[in-house]
Amino acid sequence: MGADKPNGVVNYCRRPPHRPFFKRIQYAIWNPEERTFLGRTGKRWGVIGLIYLVMYICIIIFFSICMCGLLSAMDERVPYFTLAESIIGDNPGMGHRPIIYEEGALIWYDADNATQIKKYVDNINEFLAPYENSSLLINKGVNQRECGDTKPPRNEVCSFDINLLGPCSKENHFGFKNKTPCIIIKLNRIFDWNPNFFDDPENLPPEMPPDIKNYINSTTRPQERRKVWVSCMGERPADIDALGPLMYWPYPGLPEVYFPFDNTPGYLSPLVAVQLLKPTLHQIINIRCRAWAQNIRFTQSLKERLGSTHFEIMID
Repeated sequence: MGADKPNGVVNYCRRPPHRPFFKRIQYAIWNPEERTFLGRTGKRWGVIGLIYLVMYICIIIFFSICMCGLLSAMDERVPYFTLAESIIGDNPGMGHRPIIYEEGALIWYDADNATQIKKYVDNINEFLAPYENSSLLINKGVNQRECGDTKPPRNEVCSFDINLLGPCSKENHFGFKNKTPCIIIKLNRIFDWNPNFFDDPENLPPEMPPDIKNYINSTTRPQERRKVWVSCMGERPADIDALGPLMYWPYPGLPEVYFPFDNTPGYLSPLVAVQLLKPTLHQIINIRCRAWAQNIRFTQSLKERLGSTHFEIMID
């Protein structure tokens, strides 16, 4: 029996009837006497459902208005925070290939083992694929152009010809098979960052390697010196001796025409291939490559490698 309802008014003072445990659970879910589900009639559930429906519709409308306002105020190509105000800051880092992430920064292979060589060659080929085939780019590379010494218009970008990397090519297995491996170096992209070049032969940093200074001094046109210079050397005296001579392809620098990066579709970062001409075999060589510009900060710290990239190489 349910509660008494004399004159249509529920009498809540009456003690509810005693029912077995499972019967009470059944009545809590569905009460056939009062025709309630989970304690509410169909009318009450309808009212509650209508209230929540209206509330969520209002929330969705309000959220949509906020998103439309936010998206209308944003530029797809220009970040809201740039350079020093952004999370990544205004000091570009560097990267290199090959890099097998499971192995960290170590490049270790046997020059007579084709399987080991293929692992590193494939890694470089995968990285260079958009350079070789522009159809892999999001806009198929339709806005790329040969720039020379002239910066492209706003909606165009400079192409990078990987044939300029000389013997550092896939046909030559990037030198890995001949024990003269090539490491591909790039500067990480930072939106709207413009380098301040070391383009005055009379005002070069004293710690800049002699081979880079010699290249700068050998240039004949000012535009040739407007590059972010790249150099590599051993980290310790033993590494310097073991590293041996280096060759940079096409030259030890990243030209001005590729800066600044502004999110234009089809953009490809300029590259420098560093070839180890005569590295010592059967020895781990610690190598650090760094970028040279007046507004690139560099630290010798092994924990925080600003403006540089580190790798180790061992050839058996």
